[in-house]
Amino acid sequence: MFFHKQPHPANFRFADAFDATTNELAIGKRKFKVNLEAFEGGVHRLRMEEHGVRYVEHLTEFTPPQPAETSLKLTKSPFGIDLAGFIASPEGMGFGVCGDTWLMALAEPKEALFFGLGEKNFDRMERSGLRTRFWNTDVWSDFHWAHWGEHPADPSYFTTPYLIVKSGETYLGILLTTPYPSFFETPGKDDQRVFVEWQRTYPHLLFGAQGGKPDVWFLVGPTLSELTQKLQKLVGTTPLPPLWALGYHQSKWGYASDADLLDLDKGFTKSKTPCSGLWLDIDYMRGYRVFTVDESRFPNLKALARKLDKTGRKIIPILDPGVKFEPGYAVYDDGKKRDVFCKTPEGSDYVGLVWPGETVFPDFTQKKARDWWAGYVRQLGKQGIEGCWIDMNDPSTGPVDPNDMLFRQGRESHAAHRNEYSLGMQMATRAGFEAAHPGKRVFILSRSGFTGTSRYSAIWSGDNCANYFYLRMSIPCALGMSLSGQPFNGADLGGFGGDPTDQLLLDWTKAHFLFPFLRNHSGLGTPPREPFNRKPATAKVMRRYIRLRQQFMPTLYNLFIDQEETGAPMLRPLMFEFDADADLAKISDQFLVGPSLLQAPLVTEKERTRLVHLPKGKWFDACTGDWVKGDVKTRPAASETPLYVREGSVVALWPEGGAEDLREVELHLFIAPKSTGETSFTYRADDGATLAYQKGVRSSITLEATWDAKKLTLKLEPGMDGFGPIHAKLIVHGGPEDAELNGKRASLSNHELILTGDALTCREVS
Repeated sequence: MFFHKQPHPANFRFADAFDATTNELAIGKRKFKVNLEAFEGGVHRLRMEEHGVRYVEHLTEFTPPQPAETSLKLTKSPFGIDLAGFIASPEGMGFGVCGDTWLMALAEPKEALFFGLGEKNFDRMERSGLRTRFWNTDVWSDFHWAHWGEHPADPSYFTTPYLIVKSGETYLGILLTTPYPSFFETPGKDDQRVFVEWQRTYPHLLFGAQGGKPDVWFLVGPTLSELTQKLQKLVGTTPLPPLWALGYHQSKWGYASDADLLDLDKGFTKSKTPCSGLWLDIDYMRGYRVFTVDESRFPNLKALARKLDKTGRKIIPILDPGVKFEPGYAVYDDGKKRDVFCKTPEGSDYVGLVWPGETVFPDFTQKKARDWWAGYVRQLGKQGIEGCWIDMNDPSTGPVDPNDMLFRQGRESHAAHRNEYSLGMQMATRAGFEAAHPGKRVFILSRSGFTGTSRYSAIWSGDNCANYFYLRMSIPCALGMSLSGQPFNGADLGGFGGDPTDQLLLDWTKAHFLFPFLRNHSGLGTPPREPFNRKPATAKVMRRYIRLRQQFMPTLYNLFIDQEETGAPMLRPLMFEFDADADLAKISDQFLVGPSLLQAPLVTEKERTRLVHLPKGKWFDACTGDWVKGDVKTRPAASETPLYVREGSVVALWPEGGAEDLREVELHLFIAPKSTGETSFTYRADDGATLAYQKGVRSSITLEATWDAKKLTLKLEPGMDGFGPIHAKLIVHGGPEDAELNGKRASLSNHELILTGDALTCREVS
């Protein structure tokens, strides 16, 4: 596999005839059946099947809208596509083939910008002028450290062949469904990556795959928000996770005994630092054999899980797909008997070299293998384990060439399924935990993934390094995933490899404290990273931001409810909410958390101030309590991590150090001075642990507010009551002195709130 070389149109033969009556397309002597489907909301699917070719079945499920009339036209001579006049095939380049590889081209729209592409290690969000492949990669194994240490490594662990095209005020999404090695090449100049002229990318947008059925979804916005929600509903929204999964998590390769976990539990309790998960890397297993526990280190895992559960902490063990090739090892013997392992071209079980030594690999493309795996996961779940992280599922085979790993009894190639291998593992792992805990929500974190992973697992961005390059890159990487159908994501806080300076660790903690997933994870032999084990000044600030995340849990949880119901992501680029402001499209070091919170973290070494681009409107500075007018210009910010709240927003918080019941909440309303406006916000609460909310065991309350310079009128109205009454305190930041609540004159008493700076004075409404 050449990671950095792409198919070139000059080597392709393009369609020269198309019969719209029979939907037959010809390329020389090769004949294709063309199938165009259209769905509500500007969603289209274009498939082509070559006569006499057997295509393999894949795992990704799609949930399209209802059928509708199409706005995508197929042109006859030469063949091409024309999508509502927005984008069309260049003359003679509608669809081409070169052996098993297929390619489509689209002429670049006027002033086009490109976004998405999922998990890409580029340090910018806009993707013009790039060639990129999709091939799930064990980055640290397949690239030299001099490459991935402080430079973008591409491809990465996670495949999402999805590109967003922006032209004017219109957005188009292009999703390739194939797990075969696929590619995009975007027009545009990128002088940082070009040192001779002929290395520039093609003047048209190119995409395709090296095998498989040509199968492409085209989604029309018109806004980025609508486009992203359409994509998410198509590939699957994120099931509402348990509340504990959204907390702070502590991990390290090297926690190797129950004493280690008990010491961690004691440290978090004594320091009053919230922590909801203690993670186990490969050390807990017996000789790295999956589905075993080294009883000399963990004599009673079930009792340990029960004990830690009382302090609100879950044990999260690792699972790797590699099964030690060892007759007499029960898991291997059982898998061999059931014939669930991948094959070689010679018909034997494929053997790689990873942690246990020689290993075989379950063929997760087969249902019988997924069921087999789920059975062992169920047994693990019965030990009091409610979630896990699945690693090395790219799949990593060590120094052994994975192309000899074949699927479905050796009938189908490695290339046909590699990118979806992790998806099959996620399906099986989730099924096992759900069987172990019927009626409860479970949590899975995965290193690799594919389109549709959102239905089963969160993603972390794989092995990273303790440097500012990876900190900066983590923002556009997370935003790219949010826009590409995998919103539940995060990066190892502080960097997995190496030892972050105290300043880097603090900058990372501040930058990520509101990310969808927050885990502090580090490599074997690295210095202690736990908040209570750093020097006092560092530990104090780390604890502050971890506690602040805990305060924001009601907001984060409600954003996850929105994700499940509407497909809206938690992390959003600025243009997601403000796409009329063209200057925001290329900002890669700021982001929104939901519609209301804007964060602009410090991500450059030695720079203790930065420029912040605030969109139009008025913004509340969470550090100083000042109101700042936003416009298209940048403005300096203080050395604290810049966090702003949008005018008219309602932010749901727990009181500092207060209850962890979602029914006990503070609703903070932010009103700019001398302004006039109105807002409505619905807050929802449930048990945060079970699936009972799907049967109506959920409560809600709606705050409606109108205000001008003289008076604030508030209405707080209960909605759903399936989980009991919600007790909401109303807190107002700014606004007039005269207030009315539910038709009666309200009193306003002083209240204090600490966010990212000193104590802020606000007012409680009663």
